[in-house]
Amino acid sequence: MALTPETRLSNADAFLASRALTPEGLERLLSGRTGAARHFLLTSSPVHGLANATSDVDFIRVQSEPMTGARMATQLFEGANHLESVSFAEDEVHAALADLRTLADADPRQAVLGYRGWDKQHELRRKYLERMVNGVALDRTLPYLDHLPELARLWKRSSLHTATEQVLFLSLAEAAGERRGRVGYAVNALLYLMDAMLSHHLDVYSNRKWFLLRWTRFRKGHGDAPGVAAVDALRAPVSEALAGKDTGPLAPALTALLTEVHAVAGEGHPPTLTVEPVGDLVRRRFLPGADLLLGAGTAFLGPDPLPTGAIPLTGPPDGAGDPADLLRAARAGAVTLLPA
Repeated sequence: MALTPETRLSNADAFLASRALTPEGLERLLSGRTGAARHFLLTSSPVHGLANATSDVDFIRVQSEPMTGARMATQLFEGANHLESVSFAEDEVHAALADLRTLADADPRQAVLGYRGWDKQHELRRKYLERMVNGVALDRTLPYLDHLPELARLWKRSSLHTATEQVLFLSLAEAAGERRGRVGYAVNALLYLMDAMLSHHLDVYSNRKWFLLRWTRFRKGHGDAPGVAAVDALRAPVSEALAGKDTGPLAPALTALLTEVHAVAGEGHPPTLTVEPVGDLVRRRFLPGADLLLGAGTAFLGPDPLPTGAIPLTGPPDGAGDPADLLRAARAGAVTLLPA
């Protein structure tokens, strides 16, 4: 079932009815406790039709007057329902949406950097940006849904990049002979490829715990869409590996899937990575034949200098040495991976 505006309104109506809540009653409660607002937006799982009996009732409150300082959500109770409301001013909402538009139009590298650095630059944090765009107001309008294509494009690019990182880590882990760590990378790669496809089809939701359920729902109505069958084909072998079965290497199949999903959703950009060091590393002797590399906030065993520049997804560059070294450096945060 597609997440259309009508579906969002229907999801919100059904959720509120199931909790014996009404828009009028909620507006009185929220206005009385947090002040009058331009919008009270119901957000998160109720809007997406994913809420269950334990789900909170989350709101974003948008006021006309300026605000300053850090935000803390207000906790409310109505009967057995736990409500949470966080407030933002219209001017900071408009500024955040303008920055969203800029990042959606940027190249993949700048988009990923902007996505990952968003919370340091905005009081309206990234998770609230996504919730706000998807949110349903208590007057049954969707005041920010026009920005969904921009949100989807930025979220898609981030998920494609995360999947690309995870495929590289999977390749390195298998080349290094890891048996267990590789499975975690395979699971993450598959989940973020699902999320990239979902975002490509304008189904955007930040919480990773819902990726698989959203995918299962999505494929019922989009089973013939390009790339969907290829993603589904890898669910069984990845699940078997997660259960401890010997499935053989997973990296070749996930690398091929990554390329296929990029062909569908990558807007002409192939999956690429470049390795960049984070600050200067200092070498110290640890044991005979093993040195310790110290960074600004990390310490690990590995080579110095570390490989830099463009990197193939199937492993480290020629001459880079043991693949475990680059994997340790990435795990320790001594290098960063970005779109080339």
